[in-house]
Amino acid sequence: MNKARNVITEKFTALFLAVITLALVSVNASAAESGDSSTDAVKKPEKCYELVTGGNEEYYSKITINSRSVLISGCYKNDPVTDITLQNCGTVSSTLKVNPDGTFTSVLNPSEPIGSSDRIVITLKSGAMLSYLIMYDDNRYFPDNKLSEQNQSVLEKAVPTSAKSWAGYVTDELTEEGVKQTLDEVAYLADYIAGDIKDDYKKLEAIAKWVSDNIYYDRDARENSVTQSEICIKNVLKSRKTVCVGYSALFSALCEAQGLYVVNVKGTVTSDTVDYSDLADGPVNHEWCAALIDDRWIWVDCVWNSNLKFENNEFISLGANTEMYFDISPLALSFDHCAYLAEKRYYFRAGEYFSQQDTTTPDSRNESTPSAETSAAATKPQIYTAPENYTPVTSDVHAQEDSPDNTNSLILITVLSLFVTAGIVINVINIRQIRKNKK
Repeated sequence: MNKARNVITEKFTALFLAVITLALVSVNASAAESGDSSTDAVKKPEKCYELVTGGNEEYYSKITINSRSVLISGCYKNDPVTDITLQNCGTVSSTLKVNPDGTFTSVLNPSEPIGSSDRIVITLKSGAMLSYLIMYDDNRYFPDNKLSEQNQSVLEKAVPTSAKSWAGYVTDELTEEGVKQTLDEVAYLADYIAGDIKDDYKKLEAIAKWVSDNIYYDRDARENSVTQSEICIKNVLKSRKTVCVGYSALFSALCEAQGLYVVNVKGTVTSDTVDYSDLADGPVNHEWCAALIDDRWIWVDCVWNSNLKFENNEFISLGANTEMYFDISPLALSFDHCAYLAEKRYYFRAGEYFSQQDTTTPDSRNESTPSAETSAAATKPQIYTAPENYTPVTSDVHAQEDSPDNTNSLILITVLSLFVTAGIVINVINIRQIRKNKK
């Protein structure tokens, strides 16, 4: 009997070890495959020799790498260029011609690079400094890690969240009166900023500039703890300070009040702990926005355009604000932003939460008109209209969706579990058969 048990134990142990070995080999292979893919996409990007920094014809550069020279032209209409150089290159000889209308041309002839990466730095009259990543491997080039395509695909899959979520972004009180009062203030402010502007693109630009010029980044909150109180629109307007989520919420709510279609984007940005090579695999650490105007997506990051900080209980300006991240080009954005999820929030429908109509989808493409008791110039914002190609969903978005790798891992675990279960069943049958034979 003991001998039979030993045989069964050895068989079971062998089966268990085989299953574990198979699991480790499969997991390692999967990790190696995903690791190679990530490395190819980020650490070995394709070489691009021309960069157009943005879509705003009054605020952009076109940078072309030609052999050892770098040719730059463009326009900064209301804030002309005063200097162009490379950050870490050493000696750079350059020519710079700036015209009265803000257009300019320049040719850089830099010395040999120091290291494998650098930044082209464009300084404007206001003191604003715009910088763009440039790499060196036998020759200079702009890296194309294909994150621009990924970022775009995230926008195309934007989904709305729930009415409770919309109300929570508006105010931490979560009362119907508190939400209404704050949204009335947002509507008034949006009209003050952009109510006289007819062009949607100019409306968007004016709102983005106001947010960057009037809201301070709260480093004290970031270093201690960020709560709903720090990010809700009511308190952002009251204290004029917040972190990235508050910037994003305020900007998108102001845009909604003016009938502009904006989504809130969650993702990874470069930081003290995340560099370019880690961007595609980094943690979700930032939130910014994108607007759809005339069938074109326009990226907007009011935080990265601002140099206003709140630190050690003081309001501080660290330098001139820019518009570098207003309508920044997809390639330029991919140097330091990786999108993960886009949310569509209907702030001005947050009252549905209190009327027990918490839903994630609008009843129709065009929402209902204001009630007759409300005057056009008073408390109600302009009516939001979703774009024709927008397809809403009917459930909240979780913090993290299952990726193909996670799905494969779950399938693998299920299969292995079946193997183990089958092995146990077989050995139980063998034990019973041996006992029967002994009798």
